[in-house]
Amino acid sequence: MNKFPSAKELLEEARKENPGADINKLHSLTFFLMKKYRDTYYQNKVNDFIKCSALEKLPPNIKFTIKNELLKPIEVEDKLYSNFMEETSRRISQTFQPISGNLAELCVEKELIDTGLKERINYKRKIEHTDLIMYYPLFQNYQKKHRIEVKNVKLRERGVRGFKFDGDSMIGFFDDPNEFTSNNLNLIDGHCINTGGYCYVPPAIFEKLGNKIKGKRFKSNTEFALDMAKFTKNGII
Repeated sequence: MNKFPSAKELLEEARKENPGADINKLHSLTFFLMKKYRDTYYQNKVNDFIKCSALEKLPPNIKFTIKNELLKPIEVEDKLYSNFMEETSRRISQTFQPISGNLAELCVEKELIDTGLKERINYKRKIEHTDLIMYYPLFQNYQKKHRIEVKNVKLRERGVRGFKFDGDSMIGFFDDPNEFTSNNLNLIDGHCINTGGYCYVPPAIFEKLGNKIKGKRFKSNTEFALDMAKFTKNGII
């Protein structure tokens, strides 16, 4: 693998593997594919190193040689790294993180498109410091707009703080209900009351939170696209 697939390429591969996948299955599959390609990248790097070092032909003291090789500074594309492992992890991390976030956004956008909404007519991406903005009735002559923050698998404290400034609703693919502390739940709920929005979480998280979110502005993320379609028609969710 010479080139890490883009988020769009990963999404298309996931859709081919499971055309009927819902928003959560699709995100899970794209995340699995991304990790698969990452692991392949690491394996290829190690295989290339073993081939060039003639590992199998070296005597038992090869461990010392390998250590020196791995810790030797290297230069790649005019950038100096302290060792082989740093170069490998740094480069894949720089690729992995933005693709991961973009995949979450593409999975959400796919739901909007499947509901009949269109970019630059009903919504726009990556503007005004937020991930998505929905428009009522249309972007060209909108009367209202609703900002959407898209999160991946982790909520994090800074995500809660940033939501106050950059979103009216939040949708994510969260995997840890423990991140939704009483304080975070109250902050999110209070903000959504003010904006008329909701926090959309995976069904499994919604179920685990149970009574903690009863009466609060939390919904399953499977309801997100229909709610956004409702907003583009009525100006409210």
